[in-house]
Amino acid sequence: MNWERHYNIICGIVRGILYLHEDSRLKIIHRDLKPSNVLLDEAMNPKISDFGLARLFDAGQSQDKTGRCVGTYGYMAPEYISHGHYSVKSDVISFGILVLEIVSGRKKSWLCNTDDVELLLSYAWTNWRERTASNLIDQTLGDSSRSEITRCIHIGLLCVQENVAYRPTIASMVQMLNSDSSSLPTPAFLIYSDIERDITLLESTARASESEQSRNRDGVTYLLVH
Repeated sequence: MNWERHYNIICGIVRGILYLHEDSRLKIIHRDLKPSNVLLDEAMNPKISDFGLARLFDAGQSQDKTGRCVGTYGYMAPEYISHGHYSVKSDVISFGILVLEIVSGRKKSWLCNTDDVELLLSYAWTNWRERTASNLIDQTLGDSSRSEITRCIHIGLLCVQENVAYRPTIASMVQMLNSDSSSLPTPAFLIYSDIERDITLLESTARASESEQSRNRDGVTYLLVH
């Protein structure tokens, strides 16, 4: 898998989300975008799958609220975890995390050398702030496309900003990915302090006791921790 294929997968995913948000007859919020819900065909074209948690929005609707948080921790927006608010920007933050995973070759969390859980978002923000973004790049991708890869990291960080208003729309991300000449705004650094602490605890518990699933009385999964 060279960088060109990685890049085509990123672009394919964003086109799929654009279709759901703007081009389909119904406006669809997926709410559970993650690697296992992106399938690849024989030509390595990505297909978004598993719409069990998806919600339909009216044409003029911008957000909604739920009393029960569903989805996969690590890919959820902070406003969704804290207050149950979800919108098209919820899928944007999930996409940003997917981009960072594709570029880095790392999962949203992993065990670092000290046996502590390292969160990809914290790692990415720290290296971007310290101008060491190259530390985030999967070394198997080589050096020939570093500028394009770094641009994808930049776009990914724009997607995962804590402030909903600062996150780009999917349509604007298509333009960002299709043009390497347009300048990108500077990401506003985020600190999901309480949320990251909760996710770290969940991830540690999951590794100690295997994957845990919480189900409602209808048998529908509403919390899945890998």
